[in-house]
Amino acid sequence: MTTYGTMLIPLPLEQAAPVLREICAAGYAAPAGPGFCLLHPDRFVDNNGVLSLAGPVSGALGVPVLAAFQYDGDRLELEVWRDGVRAHRYDSRPGRDDEAADGTPACADPAAFLEFAAGPVDGHRLASALADTPIDVEDMDVDGEPGYVWAQGLHWDVLAALGHPDQMIGRAQRDHCHFERAPRVLAELLESGELVAVGAAGNRDETA
Repeated sequence: MTTYGTMLIPLPLEQAAPVLREICAAGYAAPAGPGFCLLHPDRFVDNNGVLSLAGPVSGALGVPVLAAFQYDGDRLELEVWRDGVRAHRYDSRPGRDDEAADGTPACADPAAFLEFAAGPVDGHRLASALADTPIDVEDMDVDGEPGYVWAQGLHWDVLAALGHPDQMIGRAQRDHCHFERAPRVLAELLESGELVAVGAAGNRDETA
């Protein structure tokens, strides 16, 4: 499954966009429902990955941000940053490349994410997702292995438990690369205002 990195910001896009244009070297930003927007940075530009930008963005905007990086369907990292300082880091598969690791998620504290709620919070669903314990059958491994089949299912449940609608969650799981691979759709989104370009292309490092 495709890797992606996105940032959830509790500000309307029109308020966040001027700062994002200054800080993000290249990428796209999108509205994400009342009071929220998303940043999709181009992670192939040096120091422009979502986890690198979360601190500067939170410091410049003066609001907490939630950075999400999902590795190839296997691992989800969620970082909460406030005023330029990392306040919480969740990892669904710490020690992913260590055969001796037990696979238990690190820092699965639901309270760390409550300030990103867009509506009523489903506490049971949030705690279960962070514990890598899917409550929906379709997210479970058909062979009976514990945990989510795909890390994006875990990410989906975290955002859904925080009250975000399906359309926004689907957008939160799209990487900068997804937009670039569909130029016609990208052009339509930019023209409609559903997506805005931030930063400049800069020097692309295809090996990042």
